Amino acid sequence: MINFDALKKDIPASIIVFLVAMPLAIGISIACGLPIYCGIISGIIGGIVVGALSGNSLQVSGPAAGLILIVVDIIGSLGVEKLFLIIFLVGLIQILFGFLSLGKWFRAISPAIIQGMLAGIGISIFLSQFHIMLDSKPQNTFWENILDLFRVIHDSVLPLDGSVHHLASMVGILTIAIVIIWNALPYKKLKIIPAALVAVIAATLFANIMHFDISYISVGKSFWSEVTFLKPSLFSHILDLKVVISALVITFIASAETLLTSTAIDKMSDKSKTDYNKEIIAQGVGNSLSGLVGGLPITGVIVRSAANINADAQTRMSAIFHGVWIMLFVSFFPAILNYIPISALAAILVYTGYKLVDVNAAKHIFKLSKGEFAIYIITLVAILFTNLFEGIIAGFVCALIKSAYKVLKVDIDTEFDENTNTVTAKVHGNITFIQLPTLIEALESLPKDKNILLCAERLHYIDHACIDFIKEWEKERLSEIQEKGSKYTVHVSWEQMKETYPSFKWCHFHKHSEENKNDSMH
Repeated sequence: MINFDALKKDIPASIIVFLVAMPLAIGISIACGLPIYCGIISGIIGGIVVGALSGNSLQVSGPAAGLILIVVDIIGSLGVEKLFLIIFLVGLIQILFGFLSLGKWFRAISPAIIQGMLAGIGISIFLSQFHIMLDSKPQNTFWENILDLFRVIHDSVLPLDGSVHHLASMVGILTIAIVIIWNALPYKKLKIIPAALVAVIAATLFANIMHFDISYISVGKSFWSEVTFLKPSLFSHILDLKVVISALVITFIASAETLLTSTAIDKMSDKSKTDYNKEIIAQGVGNSLSGLVGGLPITGVIVRSAANINADAQTRMSAIFHGVWIMLFVSFFPAILNYIPISALAAILVYTGYKLVDVNAAKHIFKLSKGEFAIYIITLVAILFTNLFEGIIAGFVCALIKSAYKVLKVDIDTEFDENTNTVTAKVHGNITFIQLPTLIEALESLPKDKNILLCAERLHYIDHACIDFIKEWEKERLSEIQEKGSKYTVHVSWEQMKETYPSFKWCHFHKHSEENKNDSMH
């Protein structure tokens, strides 16, 4: 049954989300080098279809800025038609993963990799859209965009001769200035209206009143005339290696972004409780449909979802209605879009790219762990100088190396008690035959003129090879003590190690330890 009390809040919230989603969907399409139809149709599907099936009732899905780089790369290497085939395949893979209950595994990603990925994407979007905002063509690589940046800025500032670059830059700078000012206003009621919408409307009015001869969106009389269905002949390529690899890359990134957004929403609202497998299936259905009708890949998007929560949405009807409003707008008022300057939309993405570089998150990672911060930097730099996929792989490899180092590291801390003349050696970590040389060096360096207590209260794992060595080391030390008639003792806490490695046959070692302990006391 329809909850009319909730609907009274859901409908106003859906309008706010619609106003947030429209400029972003159009801007992302343009940034990908595709018709605006592609972003808008994925926004409609993300709202109506994914919203209805979603495992998180307050999450809003649609095209995401985080996938711009990989979409552009796929178009350059495989072409637009295969892009849509790949998006269709992404949907099938997500549906399969959801039915196999693998949704939760997409959350098993180091925050350093996620933040590094977002920062790398943000910087890349910032640079490429900065060129478009100034009515210039972005270069193919990060380094080329950096080298070309001075020329682009120079052409847009000096001399002030009213060229297309100057006019476009005026519109772009005005757009960003309005976004910043609007967000800084102290009036909370005004902030219900999205800053991006206010900025795009103001920039559009300014450019049209001044009759600026710059690039504008171009839409025909019928928006739906741009529909591009996936050709049946393309299905013969669905198992091509490059197609499958590209699909897996998008699946990984889109699913991770969606489920991390879901987790964030759960923390933002007590009305939200995500069913991760249901959510990944919903995303899969949406992406399959989007690929079939020529749309962009769909993910759960934090900007729209946060706007939905802040507008006091109660149920999934808000997300569904936002998709309906997009569909109605482009069906009956598409001509309005022709007045929007492309430089204004590029400016919105420049600001979006800037916001993706979360400096506070980077500082937090640095404070937590220098190793994690190194992973963050490596992921970021690798994305900038290679591509999104290779950058993420580089981050994963570094994270695995760091984890392996931590797992394989053996630590032995020593404490000396002057009253009893005893050195307590505390073994902790995970000790296997790989760390045996380190263990040998540490135990043999323990002093022979003091009592020794070897304990394993923080030991997580020890294997047979290390147990054998400790047994022999204890035996040799006790033999030396007996030969010299020394008063010193050596004791190994085998009971603690038995708790660590209960599957090992301890009876012989336990008996041996007790005999040696008794001998050392005589």
